[in-house]
Amino acid sequence: LDLCAAPGGKTMQLAAAGAVVTAVDQSHPRMQRVKENLTRVGLKAKTLTKDARAVEGEFDAILLDAPCSATGTIRRNPDLPHAKDGSEFGDLIELQSELIDHAWSLLKPGGRLVFCTCSLLPDEGEVQVDEALERHGDMTVDRAALDLPGVEAAWQSEEGGLRLRPDFWADKGGMDGFYIACLRKG
Repeated sequence: LDLCAAPGGKTMQLAAAGAVVTAVDQSHPRMQRVKENLTRVGLKAKTLTKDARAVEGEFDAILLDAPCSATGTIRRNPDLPHAKDGSEFGDLIELQSELIDHAWSLLKPGGRLVFCTCSLLPDEGEVQVDEALERHGDMTVDRAALDLPGVEAAWQSEEGGLRLRPDFWADKGGMDGFYIACLRKG
């Protein structure tokens, strides 16, 4: 299940890897783009246009690339502090929490939920995971998911996620800010 799927890049990667994917996004125009992208590259996925919190069913794996402040894109968008005053961040943080809880209710035992945001704010990453762990006694962080070539130890956060920042790889031009954690259901 790919929640908040538009424009479909991750949906296509999952489908190309052989997964049977259900892609969900609440925006009709954005979901149309997902469908067009899938057709363009010759891949298939079930698509649903609805609020991710209204999805029903059981899934082995869920990807939740949650709506966020996009503060992680500041390297490419230096005007970001002037374009956003932060007033909407509280609502986004609450939505992320609701999405995590709903996604967790859809996950089969033994399944994995990958939660990510393109944010530099701990409230949209590390804190979200810490609080989700407190709410869900059957949730653990799958630290082994980060045991991959190229993942530097300095990028791993205390709770077991991966925190990328624009100052990492500065000699190569830097990278976007991003947070990701793999959560396993007991």
